[in-house]
Amino acid sequence: MSQENVRVVAAAYEALASSGLEAFADHWADDIEWQAMRGRWHGRQAGCAYLQEWFDMFDEFNGDVVGLTDAPNEQVVTYLRYSGRAKRSGLKVPPEYFAIVIEVRAGKIARAQEYATRAEALEAVGLRD
Repeated sequence: MSQENVRVVAAAYEALASSGLEAFADHWADDIEWQAMRGRWHGRQAGCAYLQEWFDMFDEFNGDVVGLTDAPNEQVVTYLRYSGRAKRSGLKVPPEYFAIVIEVRAGKIARAQEYATRAEALEAVGLRD
């Protein structure tokens, strides 16, 4: 387990918040694989396209890291809260929480698996709340 991996993931999400999607992608391995709850993508170009479609659905999009947990096997459990205003309806979307198990390799995000809850993500890496 490594606090360095936690720092890598924290820096990636700080880059996303302050500088946008391309800055976030700079923290990914070239062969990144991401299993989202709504699809799977592989590689930087596919990841940027997938996330841009998501961001394009919202105005005032906010993504906040609620917590980061160091986990075995170079993994970090990332607990997130997203919110925003739907572009089509103009309605404010209530915050949505979910978790991602992120694997770090050579200082870059290499793999990710999304989970509906933090408890599911922790269980996936052999940890408990």
